[in-house]
Parts: sequence; C-alpha cells; structure tokens
Amino acid sequence: MTTIRQFTIHGENQGAGSAIFRREMQDAFAVGLSVQGNQEHPFSTQVKGYSGERLRFAALRFSPHTTCSPRAIGLRSRLLVSLHREGVALVHQEGRETRIEPDDLFIIDPSRPFFIEAGNVLAHSLYIEHSALRAIMPEIELHTARQVRTTYGAGAVLRHTIDQLLAQADRLSDLEADRLADALPFLIAASLAGTSPDTRPPPSRLRALHKQRIMGYVKDNLRNHEIDAAHIAAAINLSTRYIYELFEDENVPLMKWIWQTRLERCRADLASAAMRSRSIGEIAFYWGFNDITHFSRAFRQRYGVSPRAFRKTALPQAAAH
Repeated sequence: MTTIRQFTIHGENQGAGSAIFRREMQDAFAVGLSVQGNQEHPFSTQVKGYSGERLRFAALRFSPHTTCSPRAIGLRSRLLVSLHREGVALVHQEGRETRIEPDDLFIIDPSRPFFIEAGNVLAHSLYIEHSALRAIMPEIELHTARQVRTTYGAGAVLRHTIDQLLAQADRLSDLEADRLADALPFLIAASLAGTSPDTRPPPSRLRALHKQRIMGYVKDNLRNHEIDAAHIAAAINLSTRYIYELFEDENVPLMKWIWQTRLERCRADLASAAMRSRSIGEIAFYWGFNDITHFSRAFRQRYGVSPRAFRKTALPQAAAH
C-alpha cells in the first residue's frame, strides 16, 4: 500500500523535538537517528517521504543541527543514503571525516557510531535494507561517510533516480515500488564502483571533535559518581577502548582529569563564604565523591593539607574580600 508520510517540527523544546524526530523516522522509515539543534538555532525540520513495505525515501529540510546514532547502538536500522541538494555537512564514521556539498551523496550505517554536523540543508534520502546492499557489496562499511559525486556517470543516474522517486511518490503502485526497491541497491553499488575504499586512520580533526564531545559530556555530568569510561562511551556512542586511545597522548589520563577536576570544584566550594553552611561531606558528595574518607585522602594528597584545615584557613580570607 502506498504511504506518503510527512511531519514538521518547529517551536518544540530541544528534547521534545529530538524525541519526536527520532520516533517519526523510526516508525516511517525504519532508520535510527538522534538529532540535536544548537543554542543559536533551535531544531526544526520538514519531512515528506514514501514509506512502503520495502521502498522508503524522503525529502528533509533541516535547520543547523547535529545527528548521531541513537543511544541503543546495534538497534536494527536501514542504511541512510543521503543526497545533499542544498547546504554543507561534515560526516564522520569508521574513522573517516568527509565534507559533503550540494550534489554530493554519502552513506551512513546508523546501527554503528556516526556523527553529522550540518547547517541549513535540504537532503533527499533513501533508506535501504542493510542486507540488500551487503549482498552486492560485502565491504559496504568501507564506503560509509565518503563523498560520492553525482554530477557524472552512475552517480548522476542515481541522483536523477532519487529526484524522480520524490516527484512520482504518489503515483507508484505497490508492484512498481517493490521492483524499484530491488533495483536501488544495484544502482547504489554502481555509483560506488568508481570510488576506492579509504582505510586511512582517523584524522586529527575527528579525534579533536570526539575529545570535545567527551569533555563536554564529562563537565555536564561531573557530579555523577558512577561516571567512568564505559559510562561515557555508552552516552556518546563510542567504544570504551577508543575513548582510552583518544587520551593516550594526554599528560593526564581521562579518569585522573575527572578526579582532579572534582577536587578543584570541592576546593573552590570549601574556600567560598557562600558555602559556609554546607558540610565538607555535602560538598564532596555534591561533586561526585561517594566516600568521605577517600575524598579526604585524595584532597590531602593533591593539596598537601586536609579539607578541614584548608577550609579553616581559606574562609577568613574569603570573608575579608
């Protein structure tokens, strides 16, 4: 049965808009995506597409946003094959980072960690069964997050096909839709035939981006005493091993940096006259320490004085100012 699906998100708060988008995309197109606007540009989108039994595609207009895998990595999801018609995006997956411009196409596997940064864009997207494309291209994961030109050759044929799918969406019979669903993986494979898989190691900018995301998450969740590398990895859709690798070249390992930052926040509160009424234990627990004895030992090791002695010295000085 032919199904035309469309929805608009505008004016929702950040969390509600993201949740609506994720749910609608999963229900209509069987694709797992988690999207977020930014402080300057709250997220908005207009989506219109075809959601048949086997054939699924859509036109999507977005405000500036980021897109990544949903938190439940491994969630069954179709592959995203996206043709950019307007705007610029940076796509990241499997250690690759690629700039996508109008008339470029890229593929993302939403069941694996990925990240997309985009401004105002218009995208025409196909949602392809993973098994259908893998049957033709077993090495498909080597082609994700790579630029595919669509101005010539098989890429141009694919671009015109995607545009015509959108133009003819309300005229397709169920049989026609099924036959097109059979043909599209072969056309996508033909478009990728002229490109060589890129197996270079992750570029430094991508590593810096991941570090920035990690540090931002840690700062926002510093008070959570359960936070560790595995917790961070699950939250931002990276592997625990990769997180450790990202910080191998730092002078201070990630978990030690978290520990030091918590101590610094505690030290600042102990020296604050505004925090005079809060006990040392309350301050320690607030900043993620769940063992006061361990906190006192760590504080003395870091600053050469006990928390109580430090506060006794620091508070009169704070009051004087």
